Order: sequence, then structure tokens, then C-alpha cells
Amino acid sequence: MSVRLRPLEESDVDDILTWVNDPEIVGNLAAFSGDPFTREQELAWIRRVRSATSEVVFTITAADDGRYLGQCGIHQIHERSRVGRLACIIAQKGEMGRGHGSAAIRAVLDHAFDVMTLHKMWLMVFAHNARSRGIYGRIGFREEGVLREEYFHEGAWHDMVRMSVLAREWQAIREGRGTLPQQ
Repeated sequence: MSVRLRPLEESDVDDILTWVNDPEIVGNLAAFSGDPFTREQELAWIRRVRSATSEVVFTITAADDGRYLGQCGIHQIHERSRVGRLACIIAQKGEMGRGHGSAAIRAVLDHAFDVMTLHKMWLMVFAHNARSRGIYGRIGFREEGVLREEYFHEGAWHDMVRMSVLAREWQAIREGRGTLPQQ
């Protein structure tokens, strides 16, 4: 599936509100646990992100008809080290598992390494989320380690796995010279 990325816009707020408070969509994302987000809070978040230098967020749309699919971005950008944290969400259960997220992540990695000249992209995933770990591994991320009992979520402590891909690894994967890490 082909996707397009465009900069996050204030007009995305209503699409974001369709998923941001849905535990079936955000249940594997520790950052979304807690009280529901209001429209005003989401607008404030969009405005903050659009003016930030430490993060870049894109709206994912379907290439064929422009329908809204979700968000993908680079957060916690550390300029001196040229490192950023990846986050991606597909907003509707019916659109999950169709390759949209993987395509968006590949496009964001291209932007991170080619346009922003970052050195490394990293992410965190719940250790028990084997599906996401497998997807990120197939894209080219490598597991760096486990942060034990890193997040308290839904009444329990959870281990988190940190994964990353380096610019040179991503370049080799794109050129067909690199091998994906063994999972």
C-alpha cells in the first residue's frame, strides 16, 4: 500500500480525536494512558508540535484517495547527537495490518536520514508486543536492550524494548546491500 506523508495541520484534530482516546487503538502505547484528551488539548498539542524544533510529525494519508490513516513522526530529536525517536500509529482497526504503518515508517526514515541527516532513529515498544517488535525488525530496527519495569500501565509494571536503526544500516537496506537483523 502506498501512503503519502504531509505536515501535521490543525485541521487534523478531528481525525486524531477518532482514535486518541480509543484503548483498542492506543492500548500498546504507554504515552496515551490516563485521562481522555479533549479537542482543546489536541489542538494545543498540534500547535506545540508545529512550532517545535525537537520533533516533526506527519499525517499519513492513502496515496490513492487521500483518506486519513494516522500519524508518524520523529520525537525527542537530540540535535547534537543527531538522534530521534520514532512513533507511528494507524488510526483505524480496519486499516491495520495492511502495510500502511510500515510504508509510513520507511518514508519517515528516509526523511530522518536523508533530509534531517540524523544518525540514528530509536523507538520503545512493550516487551510483550511481539507483533510490533516483528514489524520493526522486518523494517530494519535492531533490539538494543530491555528496560525492566520501565512503565506502569493498566495496573502493572511492564518491560520495554528499545530498538534502533542507524543511517548507514538504513542506506544499506534501501540499496539491497544490507541484511535485516535476525529476530
